[in-house]
Amino acid sequence: MKDQRKKSIILLSGGLDSAANLALAVERDEPLLAVTADYGQRAAVPEFRAAVALSEYFGVEHQRVALPWLGSLGGNSLTDPSQDLPKISARSLDDLAVTQASAKSVWVPNRNGVLLNIGAAFAEKLGAEQVVVGFNREEAVTFPDNSEAFLRLASHSFSLSTLSGVRAHSYTSQMDKREIVRTLLSQKFGGKAFPFDLLWSCYEAGPKICGVCESCLRWERAKQASL
Repeated sequence: MKDQRKKSIILLSGGLDSAANLALAVERDEPLLAVTADYGQRAAVPEFRAAVALSEYFGVEHQRVALPWLGSLGGNSLTDPSQDLPKISARSLDDLAVTQASAKSVWVPNRNGVLLNIGAAFAEKLGAEQVVVGFNREEAVTFPDNSEAFLRLASHSFSLSTLSGVRAHSYTSQMDKREIVRTLLSQKFGGKAFPFDLLWSCYEAGPKICGVCESCLRWERAKQASL
């Protein structure tokens, strides 16, 4: 019922997972604001462009947050252009040793912790009950800050750091990317089909997705299995 809908702040990068959570929030809850962070990542410009387009498509207000200090910490290939992004093969996506090394290369110090806390601040200010983020069980294997355990602990932290008891939530945390795509294909969101063409699921910022980074490979595998 409509009165059970939760007011939500959406952390929106413009990629598959966060866009799926935006769409699911439109259908199931009441998104008040989509927030996109620019922390100096390689794909900041196309991510922002995708996030704006997705927000406009679903009729949700959008805001950009600049976090230059986070990118300036360096030490990773996602924000330091002098470092090469890891290149792995599609055959290696389920090879734990390979994907752990890839995850370590693109790890931005406490990024998701910072972003969730920013979302919680917006939520408390705007009267939202939850911060919605695009997690999935596939990447939680190598990114512990994509896990349900992280969501539970973040919610516990917010119960102390926000007067309103904001929660951290993800509609997709129990899905892999193939399941996410199938879910998006199987239903409408606010009466609209999901706009796959608006996504940017790539670590790079070229005129088109690079097709070889881990993010691209996971998106391509999910797409081929589902579309």
